[in-house]
Amino acid sequence: MSARSEKIKDILYDLEKNSEVSNSAVISLKGQMMASALHKDMDERGIAAMTAALTSVGSRVADTLKSGKVSSHVISGKDNLIVVHQLAQAALIALAPSDAKIGLIDFEINAALDKIKMVLG
Repeated sequence: MSARSEKIKDILYDLEKNSEVSNSAVISLKGQMMASALHKDMDERGIAAMTAALTSVGSRVADTLKSGKVSSHVISGKDNLIVVHQLAQAALIALAPSDAKIGLIDFEINAALDKIKMVLG
């Protein structure tokens, strides 16, 4: 694993320590895993592919509805929230409990994104 991937992975682990996020990853918009703090039972390749598809479809919907550039997606499930924040050429996906404080999670994710942007240059 590259030094850049290791730095991003450390940022993701810090995100999990500082918030209610339990799984997270940074994925290229082409569907390749860049860094992961996903638990062992998660399908990294599947999550990477689906995250890329979600960001692509979300952008197409936003274009069609003339909503501007998409910065995030939130999927509310019965048991968990799935939060996806888009960067220029990557996306951060995170999982949190359905009753989590979304404002605090967004704050922590944005702090992590600032650090990730610095690593990605």
